[in-house]
Amino acid sequence: MIKNSKQLALTQRKVEEFDAAIQAMESNVGDIHPLLVQAQINALTFQRDDLISEIEEYEQLLSGEFAVFDVDNIAKLPKALIRSRIYLGLTQKDLAEKLGMKEQQIQRYENTEYSSASFTTLLSVIDALDLKITEDVFLPQSNRTKNLLFSKLADAGLEKSFIEKRIAPRELLNFEHESWIERVCDRINQVFGWTKEQLLGDEPLTIGRDGALVARFKMPAGANQQYASAYCQYAYTIAQIASKHFEKPISSLPDDAEIVRAEITQSYGDVSFESVLAYAFDKGVIVLGLNDSGAFHGATWRINYRNVVVLKQKTSHASRWAFDLLHELYHASQRPELPEFSVIELSETSDERRNDQEEIDANDFASKVLLGLNAEEYVKECFLNAKGNISWLKNSVIQVAQKYDLDCGVLANQVANKHDYMERKAGRKSNWWGAANNLQANKCNPRDVCSSTLRSGVQIEKMTEFEREFFEQAIYQ
Repeated sequence: MIKNSKQLALTQRKVEEFDAAIQAMESNVGDIHPLLVQAQINALTFQRDDLISEIEEYEQLLSGEFAVFDVDNIAKLPKALIRSRIYLGLTQKDLAEKLGMKEQQIQRYENTEYSSASFTTLLSVIDALDLKITEDVFLPQSNRTKNLLFSKLADAGLEKSFIEKRIAPRELLNFEHESWIERVCDRINQVFGWTKEQLLGDEPLTIGRDGALVARFKMPAGANQQYASAYCQYAYTIAQIASKHFEKPISSLPDDAEIVRAEITQSYGDVSFESVLAYAFDKGVIVLGLNDSGAFHGATWRINYRNVVVLKQKTSHASRWAFDLLHELYHASQRPELPEFSVIELSETSDERRNDQEEIDANDFASKVLLGLNAEEYVKECFLNAKGNISWLKNSVIQVAQKYDLDCGVLANQVANKHDYMERKAGRKSNWWGAANNLQANKCNPRDVCSSTLRSGVQIEKMTEFEREFFEQAIYQ
């Protein structure tokens, strides 16, 4: 019986070795009699299948498919205890800590299936695992409830890993099930409005609150609508909390690239991610750097006249973050008379984003702020110097950047965008983003800069306990 992840890995390697031995014997055409060869193959197959059964049992325990382990007689109790420990997600070290023992002692007990343990020790293990034993071994109700909660949330688009990372309280251990369920249900209620009865009931959960109403804005047909809607509501809740406690006054945002570039250079000396972020901050714009994959690429919300920008750039290249932030600031500058406003962004390589006129205008705005009004001419010069040879394009970008004293990483990104557009137009799929990434000079971690800048403007001390914990878990962890 496999009892821990180390034994699982060893068993998996043994299965691979048996498979290799069986394959070698099956391909052997030597002088050994075929019946003897088949007998040897059968023996190896039998041993391999036994190991596979052990692996399947261990993985099934980890999957959480059981609620009761049948015990025909007391002799099978030790294995039931080991299975219960694995099912509950406890390592041998976790169980040892609950019993006040060393991990090695639990390993020795389980290696001998508790043959050397006293009855008192067995009772202590049963108590530590919170098992109910009659004719069967029942797992704790709270654990079954936790699995039910995970299942309901997954059906609504919120996977277990997201709940554990962004919603679940960090100070509670995984096996403190009852407290964990109460806290998670409370947080879910404050974000999505679902009650504990709804979360644990039979009816499916549906997204239907304010932030989710914009989740389908610019979403392509192939997107995971459930996750996109759920994540939008989550991100919108963070935006609401930040907006509620942000103390900077609101200023108007110009949508003229020349004016914005002049304001940034006059106030901060250059146009970099840090200076663009400081510019947005001084205009009263909240910038949230989130670190979750999927759902959307970026977003702009206006909440009671306050603009909130969400950035979810996958790379840590400051030039990409600067471009995305300026792109969103263009959206934020539009329709300033509206107290509420929303734009949910896809990846910059999506057709839905490329073909939308406001998206084209936002890209043009960002490019001109970063490179100046001649941005398009600089990009054209890069291609002209390369003379149609893609292998020359990298050196051409470096030369043009040096010639006009431009940020090489920013220029490379614009060239990659243009190359991407030309390839799509020609019906080809190659891209130049790999080369563009190699030309980036990172001087900061953009997400960390977002977090530290935001901390200086948000009055965390005025937040409720829920707001503070939820906000910090999203922004600073």
